[in-house]
Amino acid sequence: MTVLPIYYVNAFSSLPFSGNPAAVILLDEWLPDDTLITLASEINLPETAFLVGDHIRWFTPKIEVPLCGHATLATAFVLKTIKQSPNKLFKFQSLSGELTISCQGSLFTLNFPAISATLNNDIKSALEEKLVLQIDEVWQARDRYVCFLSDPETVINYQPDFTQIAQLPLPGVIITSKGNAPFDFISRFFAPVKGVNEDPVTGTSHCVLAPIWGNKLNKTQLQARQVSERGGNIDCELKDNRVLLTGDAALFLTGEITF
Repeated sequence: MTVLPIYYVNAFSSLPFSGNPAAVILLDEWLPDDTLITLASEINLPETAFLVGDHIRWFTPKIEVPLCGHATLATAFVLKTIKQSPNKLFKFQSLSGELTISCQGSLFTLNFPAISATLNNDIKSALEEKLVLQIDEVWQARDRYVCFLSDPETVINYQPDFTQIAQLPLPGVIITSKGNAPFDFISRFFAPVKGVNEDPVTGTSHCVLAPIWGNKLNKTQLQARQVSERGGNIDCELKDNRVLLTGDAALFLTGEITF
């Protein structure tokens, strides 16, 4: 019988029942990949992070992903607050290269690569039909569409049809608009094909959104809110083709997995 400690952390929020929940499992050595995906599927949170030494991997309930913000923040939170690490800077090796997370008080700052996107209004009408939305413009990143809307209330109140979203060529869809003070922009993210119908707070989406909104608003520091039902805040800073994402986290539970 195998027994593993597990930590359930809400990232990008200091409040209970908000932010994005992640499971963190610290391993001595890697388990087979099919065991990792089975564990992530059984846990059934948006992401489960596994850490061996400084090597981090992330799994949705269906697949391994190359980059994840909130589960990386959750992992640093576990090391700092649960394991009482004296470090103020954590370095993780990942499928997206080296990632650094700095700690200041209760806040954690992720140093992530900016994710490039290009304007692609050729697909706007097709997306409008599938999503049943009026879209101002569409940007396309490597694995998601970014749909800019004119009205923040439309972003907040939108009722997605996940069956339709799952039929799109790319697995993810962001909808976004300008925010109301103090937020520069708001967003939501849907990825049913990846096993996450709506992700509560998505670090990787802000690696796409922050550079575009920064250019639109002529700002290098932006305050963002993901307006999912749980919701969460991310402070974004653009620096040297990187995006610094700052947020806090809260422990929800600790336990053990046995199998």
